[in-house]
Amino acid sequence: MKKRFRQPRLPSELKKEKEQKKKEQQGEGPFLTPELEENINYLRETIGHSNDVIFREFYLKLDQPVRAVLIFVDGLVAKEVINEYILQALTTFNAGEEDRWTRDREELAKNVKDHILHINEVSLESDLQQVITAILSGETALLIDGSDQALICNTRGWEHRGIDEPMTEASVRGPRVGFNEILRSNTAQIRRTIRDPDLRIKTMKIGLRSQTDVALIYIASIAKPEIVAEVEKRLKAIKIDGLIESAYIQEYIEDRPGSIFPTLQVTERVDRVVAGLLEGRVAVLTDNTPFALLMPVTFWQLYYAAEDYYHRWPLAILLRFVRFVSFFFSLYLPGLFIAFAVHNPELIPFNLAIKIAGTREGIPFPVFLEGLIMELAIEIIREASVRLPGPFGQTIGIVGGFILGDAAVRAGLISPIMTIVVALTAISSFAAPSFGVAITMRLLRFPLMLVAQISGLYGLSIATIILLIHMAGIRSFGVPYLSPVVPLNLSDLKDFMFVAPRWAMINRPLAYEPLDLDRGGTKARTWWEALLKAPQRPGKGRKNNE
Repeated sequence: MKKRFRQPRLPSELKKEKEQKKKEQQGEGPFLTPELEENINYLRETIGHSNDVIFREFYLKLDQPVRAVLIFVDGLVAKEVINEYILQALTTFNAGEEDRWTRDREELAKNVKDHILHINEVSLESDLQQVITAILSGETALLIDGSDQALICNTRGWEHRGIDEPMTEASVRGPRVGFNEILRSNTAQIRRTIRDPDLRIKTMKIGLRSQTDVALIYIASIAKPEIVAEVEKRLKAIKIDGLIESAYIQEYIEDRPGSIFPTLQVTERVDRVVAGLLEGRVAVLTDNTPFALLMPVTFWQLYYAAEDYYHRWPLAILLRFVRFVSFFFSLYLPGLFIAFAVHNPELIPFNLAIKIAGTREGIPFPVFLEGLIMELAIEIIREASVRLPGPFGQTIGIVGGFILGDAAVRAGLISPIMTIVVALTAISSFAAPSFGVAITMRLLRFPLMLVAQISGLYGLSIATIILLIHMAGIRSFGVPYLSPVVPLNLSDLKDFMFVAPRWAMINRPLAYEPLDLDRGGTKARTWWEALLKAPQRPGKGRKNNE
């Protein structure tokens, strides 16, 4: 019997094999091998049992035909890009005598990337796990026989929603664009507005199974490095199997997860994120959701609307004042009414007290139970209107509220004054620009009503002090939650209860400790220059000429 001897291995192959085994022992593998069939079998066993994973095999027309395969997920890629810029370029290329690089099999993948492919974003990858993640992310992998590296081509092209006006943060004046569910589209909108080379966008993957793309965005010359480092550290510490929405990140990285107050700002407006970045804040964007996270944040900023900075300052002051009054009503109005009616009726003017007593004649429930029933009814109507389709939800919310309130008053179950109090409270809660802080006020309203029933105005005062102490102890990435009031910061007060003119805001908020404090807020011309250049009246000028 004739003996068969295996051909000797090249030193370079032995070296690569040793390096691969060493990496696999260190837990960094598995890695691609020069054997194409072995790589294909591994990928078929791992992800190839799904019908949407496509393996397109073909041959490169070199001096000796070389087998290759394209692997991608149908539905996540732009097929026209694969057909025109990858597959056509690879199958129609004919190697000539001058193309000596085609004979170098070890560097064939790199040479194909440099000389054949017509696509703009290509990278080399040898880790099979990274190759699989890239394929499942909408990219196309090109594997070549004899090469232990794969070419990863960016061919993402799935269906997505267009750029529309934000539904949760509508404004009268300002940009009509918001984020969508595509991360690169969202980062492009920010880059389109801030054309600063210091704008940094760091992308990472979070989620052991979902491998969701998350972007950390800041301006390097403005944002405090310690805040950026802390945000990045908390993001990298997240261990979760799947990341579906940015709310998952919010719960993992916020400072006081047990507090009822939100310590991160959630928004889907591009202009709000851009304004935050220019102030020295940090943004986190998540793929598959239009809601971005802004940090740090103060409590007062949750009541600022984007259009506060687009109207002239007198109107902005009025709108912000109305918004803070609505905050007071949404939190304290039912509790104050219960405290006055039960414990301190002598503080109510006599004529008004007579009216209230007359409307409550024959009501079978005490004031607290009456208010509790109406508040729960409002919450039920609000939740039902959200779950129904758009036109039906609005109809149920308006008609249901009117009919229920009128029927309860006519039946003598609820007093008219309590209906007015609850209706004004519900309307005031809708004035909050941030949905997160509106939910906080809705939740706090019920314990404050109970405190008012038990101990009246004294109980409300003590509860308010406890809330203020709790809020004063909250930090949002090192920034005091009640800044610029606690601690007092006179420079930041010009953008607090009122809005100063844009030319007067010469500094960025000191609470964020930005690297570049100067915002460049100077007037185009000073008031005395405008006065000197004012045109004179025609009659007055004629007398001077005479």
